[in-house]
Amino acid sequence: MLHANTRLTHPRSAAAMFRFAADHPEYITGTEAGPWRMQIPLGSFEARRDGETLLVEATGVNPIGLSYMKLIFVDHIGEYLAEEVELHWEGDGQSHGVPPFFREVRVTASRRLTPTMQRVTFSVPDLEDLPLDELHVRLLLPPEDWPANLPPVWPMLTASGALSFPAGSDTLLVRVYTIRHVDLARGEVEIDFVLHPTAERSAGGWAATCRPGDVAGLLGPGGGAIPQAPRVLLLGDETALPAIARMLEAASPGTICEAIIEVNGPEDEQDLAGPVEWLHRRGAAPGTKRLLVEALARRQPSDDLYVWAGCEFDAFRDIRRHVRSVWKMPRDRHMVAAYWRRGVAGEMAEEPHHSSAA
Repeated sequence: MLHANTRLTHPRSAAAMFRFAADHPEYITGTEAGPWRMQIPLGSFEARRDGETLLVEATGVNPIGLSYMKLIFVDHIGEYLAEEVELHWEGDGQSHGVPPFFREVRVTASRRLTPTMQRVTFSVPDLEDLPLDELHVRLLLPPEDWPANLPPVWPMLTASGALSFPAGSDTLLVRVYTIRHVDLARGEVEIDFVLHPTAERSAGGWAATCRPGDVAGLLGPGGGAIPQAPRVLLLGDETALPAIARMLEAASPGTICEAIIEVNGPEDEQDLAGPVEWLHRRGAAPGTKRLLVEALARRQPSDDLYVWAGCEFDAFRDIRRHVRSVWKMPRDRHMVAAYWRRGVAGEMAEEPHHSSAA
């Protein structure tokens, strides 16, 4: 294991850490007075209170795991303090520079799967060193009309362990996607892109027109652990279809795993590795129907069930409310995320971690 330590002195540091822990009880243990400990497969951190100072130790199974733990702590504690924090880490790992979980990648192939889904294959250097059990990556696209003979400006790690992204004319288009398939032998990954008409530049638009040799960047993988339970119910619209497809394929032999997926029509269905109830909008705009919520309400919970959902923001709120308030499921038996929000471009439109909305 690799280890690094830091100190954060701030009059609200303990209160911020307690709120961070309270909002993520499935990952973090600790009382209001601390100590607090977060444990994931790639590493852990422990924060202890010393007056107005938090003493933090991060550990990682490798340089990527240690860097992830530093990033998780600095990003979240800054969010709960509502200000940027500057930290100095001592011990193992990088203090700045290119993140160990970053890769510059190149397109090797692109093909249309359905009328609304494009699959792009990327060549990824040192693919075997990445945490490939994780689902999500940040895809980084160079600025529009970036010269092909110039390398893009990619994000760098700060001394605090945070990510610093280029700005101005170097600004990247950043979106979160699921790795659909990994081919270690070829050093390639596949990512599926939802295609939708938009006047603005989009990752889907890029995917529809990219060519072999085009350059992009990947941060990750990270997050999106595959649920482990006797029974698993997966819900989502087409933006979550790649994640659901991968989880169906990865389900253990003893798991009863089924899915409910909303798409526009039969032409957008795919052959997946498990039973799927397909819901069709039939021309209605994405995010305007309650098909997923109504399908969930027709079912009954059980003591051995785990619910996973990824969808538009309004459906996310309704599904989470149903699972928590109607079915009374504890937080360690469901994961409901907003993958996008109508009218809002950008990364996943999930509510802030400190939100108390039901």
